[in-house]
Amino acid sequence: MGPPPGPPPNPYQAAPQPPPGFPPPQQHGYGPPHSPPHNAGFDPTPPPGPGYGPPGYGPPPAPAIHHPGAGAYPQVSTTQASPGTANTEPEAAPIAPRVLAGFLVSYETELGQAWHIYQGTNTIGRLEAAEGLDIELDHPTTSSRHAIIHATARPGRLSLEDLGSTNGTFRGDAKLEPHTRVELRDGESIRFGGFAVTVKII
Repeated sequence: MGPPPGPPPNPYQAAPQPPPGFPPPQQHGYGPPHSPPHNAGFDPTPPPGPGYGPPGYGPPPAPAIHHPGAGAYPQVSTTQASPGTANTEPEAAPIAPRVLAGFLVSYETELGQAWHIYQGTNTIGRLEAAEGLDIELDHPTTSSRHAIIHATARPGRLSLEDLGSTNGTFRGDAKLEPHTRVELRDGESIRFGGFAVTVKII
């Protein structure tokens, strides 16, 4: 015969404690349920709310905001000079129009020639013999800087001055003294050396 049976178990008696270092035994029926294991490929993120398309695409992008005038017109610099700063750029002087006062007409050639006389000073000399000539005469007896005609317009008035030419300046048959002005009349004949012209005043 075996040993006698012990007393029946007391359901209200506390459970025996495990030895130190051992995990507590699993409780069945008590406490919160255990979380299920994380399966591969499972995304715990909740799907987006309604109206954003199928799950996984997220909300639609925000619409682009168009600012009126942006890039429509070129940028204009509004930089201004500081107060009290003087503008050092010189302003271009307006060019006054030349006013016609008369003509010199030559009949030395078959077709004839004519030169304009403008208000102010008109320097006469041999063709391509000097700089700054207003009337160039192609004749060997004319000096490089032979004479000047001084003119005013409206009404036209002309005066002739010899510049000390080699072959002289003539009004009709009279030779002019160098650097002395004489008044000219419309239709009068003058001569620069051996080159004769007729004066026309307008």
